[in-house]
Amino acid sequence: MNRPYTICYLNLSAEGHIDGEFMKSPAAAQTTEVFRQRWLEMGADAILYGAVTMAMFAQGRLKKPLPEKGPLPRQDYKAPCSMDRYYIAMDPKGSIAYEGPCIDTRGRGPHGVIHVLTENVADSYLHYLREKGISYIFCGKEKLDPVTMMEKAHSLFGLQKVILSGGAYTDWTLLSQGLIDELQLMLAPVVDGNPEAHTLFRRMPGMEPGVVELELVGAETVAGDGLLITYRPKNARENAGMDKGGLE
Repeated sequence: MNRPYTICYLNLSAEGHIDGEFMKSPAAAQTTEVFRQRWLEMGADAILYGAVTMAMFAQGRLKKPLPEKGPLPRQDYKAPCSMDRYYIAMDPKGSIAYEGPCIDTRGRGPHGVIHVLTENVADSYLHYLREKGISYIFCGKEKLDPVTMMEKAHSLFGLQKVILSGGAYTDWTLLSQGLIDELQLMLAPVVDGNPEAHTLFRRMPGMEPGVVELELVGAETVAGDGLLITYRPKNARENAGMDKGGLE
């Protein structure tokens, strides 16, 4: 298949949490800064988030029902405003609120949005995305098909490299389908024991259990007593015509 080279890149506590109190700790500050700088240096075409994480970069979730409008065909829509970089929002039913077609936050520069939907989304949300100037793609009828999502990201938008960075359900969805080429984990030298914090990967209810084996590629100590661990998932699908990112 043809798809973007995909790097799952996350900042973690030493116990494997991707959120929680550890992020505010001064002891994690240096490692977190290295994490952010490496992110910019990767030069990715897009950042992929699940709905919960993406809502934090957009305008949150829609707070009231959208007005009913006429039906629209379930065809992919590429907004007239073309961008060099994108956020890919994995939000099949359509719940995220947007201010406009461009998001510019956290020093990453302006990004367009590619909203990933299933065909059972409400017509009112399709009208909403078009009014906001936001592209959308259909990837499944009732259940999201991540393989189709990544193929369309490449074929329709020309994306070559994608950073995947949460949440836990999204990370597992792509990993379990062999759609992650490289796993980079930045461990900060702190733990918080938070029982409510999310771990790196989590299966959605009803997903079949399974184990993905990883090959260790490298480990690097970074400023602030942090540790960057790089793995290659052994189940990664063949990816015709793509380069190998930063592993070679």
